[in-house]
Amino acid sequence: MKRRSSVTLLIAAALLLAPLSACTALPSGSGSSGAASAGSPDRGRDAAGSEAAAESIAPSEPPGAKRSVISTGDISIEVSDPESAADEASGIAKNLGGSVESMTVRRASGGAAAGADLTLRVPNERLEDAFKELEGIGEVVSQNSSAVDVTAEYVDLRARVAALEKSVQRLTGLMAGADTTADLLEAESALSQRQQELDGLRAQLQSLEGQVDEATIAVSLRTKSALPGGGPANFWEGLLAGLDSLAAARAGALVALGILLPWLVLAGVIALAVVLIVRGGRRRRRARAASGSPDPAAAPATAAAADTAPQYPPTPPSSAP
Repeated sequence: MKRRSSVTLLIAAALLLAPLSACTALPSGSGSSGAASAGSPDRGRDAAGSEAAAESIAPSEPPGAKRSVISTGDISIEVSDPESAADEASGIAKNLGGSVESMTVRRASGGAAAGADLTLRVPNERLEDAFKELEGIGEVVSQNSSAVDVTAEYVDLRARVAALEKSVQRLTGLMAGADTTADLLEAESALSQRQQELDGLRAQLQSLEGQVDEATIAVSLRTKSALPGGGPANFWEGLLAGLDSLAAARAGALVALGILLPWLVLAGVIALAVVLIVRGGRRRRRARAASGSPDPAAAPATAAAADTAPQYPPTPPSSAP
């Protein structure tokens, strides 16, 4: 009975404590959940504010850096008058804000047709405009264009120039504060070397910037040939080509004569010596024949002929009956 009563008391105590513990836990739990539920909008606003503040404080991402591109092109055009067409192409480049880097005009000579070659520089953004205007000069035979991205090289050159400029400034400060002559000479030598490197890099950077700012166009102007393999375009150019070929042949003949003349003189001297020797021998033989003296060269031959002649016994005289 005592055990049953004690168990009953324990169960009753547990039943009484359970609501109390639930009540004590409910405010704290409800408060935390309420705070969480009530504080969730504030936290969202705080998070959004912090992100906006972070974006305002953080440095903005730099826009896409401008690409450094070297643009080149070439165009070949058939025209009737290359000289006037070359002047027209030069005017196109100048009107677009560019310049003529080089120009060579050739007249028809030696069977070659007249022509002109130009190197034009125009602003990079006006390259397409330049091609369109050049197409109006004559009949386009071929046209090409290309672009090379040199952004990495350009950025590297600028960084190296900036670093060398700072180095030169530091060395200049060291020279100003040098205490001994040895320090001054050492700083001056280092400064001279760095200054040379800086000047070279600046020249490279300037050249690269010029190539990036202005595109290069190679223009080839040719007259349309009447022959399939190329050559004079009309009768007048053909006549001039014929006259030039005659002049070239005459010049070639003169050159060949100049080369052969020393050999001809040498051959003439040798031939003259041979003729004089032969004539001298003939004169000596004639003189000996006229004086009756035997020719010493012929005497041994006569004696040899006499020795080789057959010997016959003399025939006895015949007696008459």
